[in-house]
Amino acid sequence: MKTLVLVFEFSLILVSLVLSGFWVSDPDGNYEPYIAVVLGITAFLEFARRMVGNRRKIRSQRDLGKRYVDQSHQMHFIKGLPALRRAAHENARELWDGGVTAEMRQGSYDYIDSLQDIWVRLARFYPPNHFGGVEPREYINKYTQDRFSYHRASLEPEGPGTGGTIVGVMAGGGVIEDLEKMIEETVCTLSLNSEPFDYQSWQRDWKGNIQ
Repeated sequence: MKTLVLVFEFSLILVSLVLSGFWVSDPDGNYEPYIAVVLGITAFLEFARRMVGNRRKIRSQRDLGKRYVDQSHQMHFIKGLPALRRAAHENARELWDGGVTAEMRQGSYDYIDSLQDIWVRLARFYPPNHFGGVEPREYINKYTQDRFSYHRASLEPEGPGTGGTIVGVMAGGGVIEDLEKMIEETVCTLSLNSEPFDYQSWQRDWKGNIQ
């Protein structure tokens, strides 16, 4: 396709030179039909060039995630996620076990931040702005905020502020479950492009040893 476009473009240049020569020798000649044809072909070539470019861009984006997940250091990161999760969970548990509502909420926020960081890193395995047309961090922050709003509303059927301070803790727990699920689903999807990766084993490790 690219070669054909180049041939047409070269032909148009020759035709334009010939028309220019005719115009110089006979300025009063009727060249409008020829010029209209040249302009029409030029517009078609520009359209064809854009179509070829778009196809290449789409093909490149489709292959991007596979190229990333096939890289050994990327797979090493995915395999290490269960250990990262356990460490973040243990840090948060120190605050959860204290029984102080404010500290329990902070523990959830800290753990949520860690889960967001993991999901952002995984989202970068995809083409740029793949999710919602924005950067991964922006998309995931918006998702987290929306889930907080949902869980708070769900826990306070009588209206905002009617559930007490414990609602913040419970809403945080709901958001944590949502983020953990999305990370699992993302890893599952990425694993489809990597035959050596055992997703079922990874999922058991991801869910295990968390009390």
